[in-house]
Amino acid sequence: MNTTKATLKSGETHSSRVKFLDGVDIPVFLISGGILVLFAALALYDIKLMSDWINSAFAFSTKIFGAFWQVLLLLTFVIGIFLAVGRTGSVVLGGLKTPEISTFKWISIIMCTLLAGGGVFWAAAEPMAHFISPPPLFGGETGTNDAAYNALAQSFMHWGFLAWAILGSLTGIVYMHLHYEKGLPL
Repeated sequence: MNTTKATLKSGETHSSRVKFLDGVDIPVFLISGGILVLFAALALYDIKLMSDWINSAFAFSTKIFGAFWQVLLLLTFVIGIFLAVGRTGSVVLGGLKTPEISTFKWISIIMCTLLAGGGVFWAAAEPMAHFISPPPLFGGETGTNDAAYNALAQSFMHWGFLAWAILGSLTGIVYMHLHYEKGLPL
């Protein structure tokens, strides 16, 4: 284990051990890590069973929350637009008089993050996947003009303005407000 020496005001030294998991929320770490390990172990044990569970959970969630998710995407986009053009558009978060990062740099960071995070692969792969195997909601035959139209519509929903509104603006605003204004840890 690593040890460090700290000098106190009186000149005496004090040894303290640096903990490996210092600052880690142990219950959260164990619960999330346990779920991840259990998921991996079950997938290694019986991949077909795990695939069936995932597919049925996905079908259930899209049946129950599908319309809600679509409306939530639109509302997030509209809220982001109102925040940008309204009186809150000029608010500087972080307790600074002027922003640390210029608008151009902020937009560049968001665009690079989103493009690196998924756009490089999925922006091209997703429409092809939906064209080859149309989503159940759209139905239709594989490889037709309708399949191409539906595949692009689905992809634009995932990679268009709605995704940028969620990932690039509103989420960042909420995190910044909670961290800088409310003092919560990231």
